Amino acid sequence: MIAFGFNSTSNVSINMTVISIPNRTGIFSIAVLEAFITIALNSFLLGLCAKIPKQARNQLHICYTFLAASDLMNGVYLLLLSASFFFVDTYIFKNYSVCLSVITISSAGPTTTGYLLILMTAINSFSIVCPLESMQFITRTAAFCLSSAVWIISYAVIIIPTIFWARKNDIPLYEECDIRAAYQDKFKQFLTLALVLGCCFIAGVLIFNSFILLKINRMNKIGIQRDKKSNSSSVNRMDRKSPEKKNSPEKNEVRKSRYEKPQLNEQIAQINTKKIDSKKSKNFKAYFTVLLQIGLYILCGFPYFLVLTNQKLQIYYYNDRNVRFVCSLFVFLTSLINPILTVIRIPAFNKTLRKIFRLNVL
Repeated sequence: MIAFGFNSTSNVSINMTVISIPNRTGIFSIAVLEAFITIALNSFLLGLCAKIPKQARNQLHICYTFLAASDLMNGVYLLLLSASFFFVDTYIFKNYSVCLSVITISSAGPTTTGYLLILMTAINSFSIVCPLESMQFITRTAAFCLSSAVWIISYAVIIIPTIFWARKNDIPLYEECDIRAAYQDKFKQFLTLALVLGCCFIAGVLIFNSFILLKINRMNKIGIQRDKKSNSSSVNRMDRKSPEKKNSPEKNEVRKSRYEKPQLNEQIAQINTKKIDSKKSKNFKAYFTVLLQIGLYILCGFPYFLVLTNQKLQIYYYNDRNVRFVCSLFVFLTSLINPILTVIRIPAFNKTLRKIFRLNVL
């Protein structure tokens, strides 16, 4: 899915059709609106992160802070990409260095978001599979260092090849600012890099989620075995009683209390079930939230996959920048919806929001 962050073509010989600027007004307006909403929502989420009490912050809250910062930057990148899309003849976007910078950061932004989601999936996986070890090793300092490392590496894998593969001569562009103008004959190498990053993303999703599913399946089996064992042991204890002891007054009272309160055993069984039911734990809820965000990330990249795998749609994609730009809008849509899911599903955020609302309104 990281490959979807690249606004690319796959045939240098095909010339891009220059669409008149008035035909781009509608798409440009939608892009600017999406960018401003993305910036507003993620700025609000960052402010909410600062309002959460220190004692209520955990490792995932630090990761969510980095994710909100990444999504906020994606909103800014979308504004720049939209400007290069609409103001085609503007002098600043005819400068090669400016064009290359806009294309590079608009590719690095979604990459960072995707790999931060992978990091959060890994932390959730470790918390569910090895809860005691995760409390020992995944501290808030470790979460901060890991998030910073993911951010730096995600930008580095895009920027460093750009430095080596970009055109050396900084001359004015004679075509609109796009990946073909930025990378020219080196765009195939960037497609290969994007494919590798996308495969690593998918592999990370599958590996960490398989660990969690195996752990849940194992815990459910243990829970069923415990229930069967407790039920059979209680029956065997009652059957092994001698007739004299069964008829003693003390045992009659115990037996009477058991029959008068049959719901006691059910309550004990429910307590045991809660201990092993990871679906009701906070770790699983946080994991499911990240899983929703990853699913959204993949879904928003699906238009790229659909266009690039359909030969009929490829013609429109290669020759019309409107099509390529709309695909980019879907990719950046992830950064708009991420803060909404975070506030709705993460207890620390929605509780803080309700508290602020009560203090300001009541």
